[in-house]
Amino acid sequence: MKTMNMAARLAAGAALAAVLASAPLTVQAADPAAQLREAVTAYNIGKYKKTLELAHPLAQNGDTQAQVLIGRCYENGLGVPQDFETAAKWYQLAAENGNAEAQMLIAYACEAGVGVPRDPQAAVRWIELAANNGNPEAEFALSQRYIKGDVLPKDHKLSFQWALKAAKQGNPQAQRYVAACYEFGVGVAEDAAAADKWYAKAAAQGLERDGNIFTRTLKERQ
Repeated sequence: MKTMNMAARLAAGAALAAVLASAPLTVQAADPAAQLREAVTAYNIGKYKKTLELAHPLAQNGDTQAQVLIGRCYENGLGVPQDFETAAKWYQLAAENGNAEAQMLIAYACEAGVGVPRDPQAAVRWIELAANNGNPEAEFALSQRYIKGDVLPKDHKLSFQWALKAAKQGNPQAQRYVAACYEFGVGVAEDAAAADKWYAKAAAQGLERDGNIFTRTLKERQ
């Protein structure tokens, strides 16, 4: 599946080359996996400059997790001035190399027009890629695109099927959505027992059945 035309790809490649060229020059560790773990730890405890120092050489060598870390730092202004365009370039590099988390991040950027031109069609293509890579957040997001029916054609069965994939991986929003589908018979036959089971799974993760507009408006989406 193509996600961008040749001219756009060349332009993105040139822009990213400039980003890579401007990256800090640090010595690559003998154990890249250990260096990545150290970079993640530094990020989690708020040592963002250390994160960037550790992540840059890994990212330059093609580590997609390191590329995502750098993108997050630029997106949120952590250890560097906030720069949505640079963040998007790092996300896209990781996404094109198959990182499902990055595929979702660049999808959100395309959907909102943050750091890249707004492009709902490209956003859905990235979501599809991430969902096909087994990312539960993407699976649920794709299910919602099928129930919404704007970029993708409305398809209740596909919406349910993708949500079920995410629910089985423990995504609580997907679990509540699957429960409601069973309750109202949307994309699947009504099944009160199955609905109760999935509502209970969602509730165990803090998403309660009552008081949510989703369950009141699902029928209206049909």
